[in-house]
Amino acid sequence: MSYSIYNPCGDEVVAPVCDPCLVEMEHGGVRGVGLIHKNYIATLKANPTLKAVWVAGVAAGAIFIIPETQGTFDGGAPVEVPGFGDQLTRITGYNFGAAFKDPNFKGNTAFYNSIIGAGNYHFAWRTETQSRISNKPVAVLPKSPVQEGLQTEVMWDVEIKWFESKQPVPFDTPDGVFVCI
Repeated sequence: MSYSIYNPCGDEVVAPVCDPCLVEMEHGGVRGVGLIHKNYIATLKANPTLKAVWVAGVAAGAIFIIPETQGTFDGGAPVEVPGFGDQLTRITGYNFGAAFKDPNFKGNTAFYNSIIGAGNYHFAWRTETQSRISNKPVAVLPKSPVQEGLQTEVMWDVEIKWFESKQPVPFDTPDGVFVCI
């Protein structure tokens, strides 16, 4: 049995990509979101780039799409615990957070009131050309603040929270998914 002091658990570390001619950067902003029921997540994750799988999920009531949002994804805060031996700490996973605004205030009141505390939905979000899906169910925390000012807009301000051990993996967003279906 071989033993490496550099990787004692035997996990293979994948080499990073180096592209000195990189010209196409992904642009940010949480531009659209979805909530996928845990009973449908395996079906969707088997082929997340196939529009038909998303459409079938929406038709079955297993996926809810909010197509036009503005928001952020925090990238995750590492959760550290005490290490062993000479290792000061070790990472057990990440606390993730996303926040988005949904301008469909009156129309989505029943939706947000019904999903509070559901605890059985995964979160999907898209940036310019890429989407990601949480591996774990999320907490959905909607609120509808009203600001002072006659020209301010009232909209849903939604916070999403979850924990998982790895970073969500991006995939090409299928055309025609983050739209009103």
